[in-house]
Formats: sequence, structure tokens, C-alpha cells
Amino acid sequence: MGRRGFISIFLVFHLTALLVSAIPNPKELQLSEGIRESQDDDVSVRVRPILDSSAEYLGAFADRAWQLTRAIRPAAMRYVGPLGLVQNWAMFGNPPRGSEYLRFRYYAAPGGTEGLTPLTVTTELVFPIAAETENHLFGAYWEGHWDKAISNALIAYFRARLDRTAAGQSSPPPDAAPDVAQTMGPVTSFFADRFARTRLPVGHHLVRSEAWYGLADSRPRGDVPLYPESRARVVERYYRGIPPEPSTDSAPQPVDTLEHEADIVWMLIHIQKP
Repeated sequence: MGRRGFISIFLVFHLTALLVSAIPNPKELQLSEGIRESQDDDVSVRVRPILDSSAEYLGAFADRAWQLTRAIRPAAMRYVGPLGLVQNWAMFGNPPRGSEYLRFRYYAAPGGTEGLTPLTVTTELVFPIAAETENHLFGAYWEGHWDKAISNALIAYFRARLDRTAAGQSSPPPDAAPDVAQTMGPVTSFFADRFARTRLPVGHHLVRSEAWYGLADSRPRGDVPLYPESRARVVERYYRGIPPEPSTDSAPQPVDTLEHEADIVWMLIHIQKP
């Protein structure tokens, strides 16, 4: 009975900790309300009042539950945090407000030279892993995990930047702030190492790798093209593969540099050197 009692107590504690950690912060719940951009149609006119009413009850319940569990939440989070059991209840509550992309630029130089020697730059699109126009069957499972990992890294990157801004620590550039740079560091290292193994020209060495985050407007509702034809050509070119190009830009551009390509706005978010 002693062993059974211990197991029962542990199970109750385990389930209670999971339940407490899943209660949303009322402030985060309020921030995830989103903005209504679409016009009412025959479906939303009927469904929206029901969802709005349900959201009000959910908000009141979450606020009350948050207050009631305030005393035990620190202990619960200390338990579920190291075990990786924290679940993000808002995983569907704050979807991207546009089409997101991530590309890398790899700068290589011949031999052991650098500086005045012309560099070779190779650009590849790594996110999404597959074009939206492709048929996603069995490969979609692997692609989903790949895209999810990159999406999580991007979310952590921008969240770390917002946290620094909120704490008044926004003076250092993002790539010089360890808590910000480390969110994209593993992703950049992975793709840079892969490029060095598989595509680096013979006799060259990698000088630096740049991560560029791209954002464009989402597809409007209704029977309209997936995205502007100009963007379609841009994305198609990336998936076909862009051959290496000569570059004399030996000095890296600063983080937060913007570039425009069709209706995609690219922002340099991370620079890594070997």
C-alpha cells in the first residue's frame, strides 16, 4: 500500500502540474485576440457570435483559474519546465499574419584569402522546405517537423528581441546580444555546415553565413491567386536553386538591413562567421 500510495500521490502531482502549467496568462490571452480583417459572410455571420460568446466565458474562467493557482504555479513550473512538458495552449491562437520565409546567404572565398579577393555568394531558401504548389504526401511528415523547428527558432528570436526591448536592453545590435543571437545560432550553424559539406566550391572556405527573414501579405479570402505572380516567380526561382554569384561585398551589412523582392520584405536577422 505504501508503494501504491506513493505512486498515486506522484500521479496526482504530475497531472496537477500539467494542468496548472496549461492555464494561460490572462495578459497573453488578451494579446492573442487578434485583429479582424475579413468582412462578414454567410458563415461568419452565424459562427462569429457563438465564438465571441465562448471566448468571453473562456477569458473569465482562465482569469479565475490563474488567480486560484497562483500559489502553486512556481512549483509546478519548476517541475514541468526542465522535463520539457510545458504545452503552449496558444499554438493555434496567434497564427502568422503573413507568408513567412527564411533564406540563407553563404559567402565563400578561395583558398585562405579574404578581403580584396572577390567572394562567391550562394543563396538558398530553407523555409518553407517545400513549395506550396507541390503535392505533399508522405514527405509532408518530415517537412512538417523541419518547418516547425525553424518556425520555433524564429518565434524565439523575435520574442527575445521583444523581451530586451521591454526590459530597456535594446541598445546592443541583435547579433551582439547573446540571448537573441543564440536563438538563431543553431539553425544557422546547421545549414552552414550542410552547405560546407555539400555545395561549397572546391578550394573555397566559408567566410560568413547570413540569415534573412522574409514576410509578405497572406492570401486574401476568396477565389484569388495564391500570391502575386511576381512573388510566385521569385519563390519558384529559389526552389529551382540559385547558382553561385560573384560578390565584392566583403563587409557584412548590419543586422536589420531590409531588402525588397516582389512583395516580400527581407530582413537580415543573424550573421555567423566560422
